[in-house]
Amino acid sequence: MNRFWIAMVLFTAQSFAAENWLIATQNELLKPNEELSFEIVKPSTEASWPAKLSLTVFTQANSETVELIAVEAQTSQTRRRYIGKVTTVFDGDVLAKLTHQPSNRLLMTAHPIDLASHQAVTAQPEKPLHQAVVTTQTEKQTDTILIPEPKEERTISANEPLYFIVGSNKQRDFDARFQISFKYRPFDPGATVAKVIPYASNLYFAYTQTSIWDLGSESSPFKDTSYRPSVYYYWDESGKGYNPNSWKFGLEHESNGRDGADSRSLNVAFVQPQWDIDTTRGRKLTFMPRFYYYLEKSDNDDIHHYRGYVDWIAKYGRDNA
Repeated sequence: MNRFWIAMVLFTAQSFAAENWLIATQNELLKPNEELSFEIVKPSTEASWPAKLSLTVFTQANSETVELIAVEAQTSQTRRRYIGKVTTVFDGDVLAKLTHQPSNRLLMTAHPIDLASHQAVTAQPEKPLHQAVVTTQTEKQTDTILIPEPKEERTISANEPLYFIVGSNKQRDFDARFQISFKYRPFDPGATVAKVIPYASNLYFAYTQTSIWDLGSESSPFKDTSYRPSVYYYWDESGKGYNPNSWKFGLEHESNGRDGADSRSLNVAFVQPQWDIDTTRGRKLTFMPRFYYYLEKSDNDDIHHYRGYVDWIAKYGRDNA
């Protein structure tokens, strides 16, 4: 983020910072033991600037509290620069927010590193879990209900692969096939609903559209389009031994968008475990078969002969590449 845009963000946000603090940075890349610089906007209700602030940097698997120090004299009543240093090794999307003051959450990106090049790496703790404590008066004992921590990611993000492919052959004219797919998390982990119902943050709505576009014909019509809205729940696991790293289970509707005799639609329930195997240089092998059951297929009675009941999916690479 260059100086022009960060200045515009801070200038615009000052009018909205009546109650909350605002943090921004010119460099969104996060590396261990490298100095970070933040522009801080304080609420107008705060009379003075603290010499130090506390920043929490966290992912789904790890977190660190960083001390921020004011490095220059106060040049504005509402804005000031602070610096700090992160020592923990993070990878992928990382969130940052002030620890003791209500603030926005800043999305940063941590570069993957070669762990072999480091002499010592802090052991990663178990994935954090929400804990709801229930005490029974008769037995005077405390039971702990464990709920998976929601993934730390953007509210709207990619779901299935996004692609655009163009080609032709003797049997087919000049065609294009493309797919758009995204998912939306309605209950952000920091929102009020998620604080009352912690497991609500693991609920997702998704939409996928796949189209075949006849570019070679006159008027370039679309030969076929498939629309697939879905809702699913994401559940994190430990990933130890043969256990999956995560699960998805939900419902999906698929339609060609037509009615009457031309209508084709399906309703399925699906379960999708996922195993992640870390390899070299921050890359990993992911295996995530998708098992499904046909709830309604009156328009396609024999669809199971063509699609079966499982999709075998594997990928290799970096999540943030």
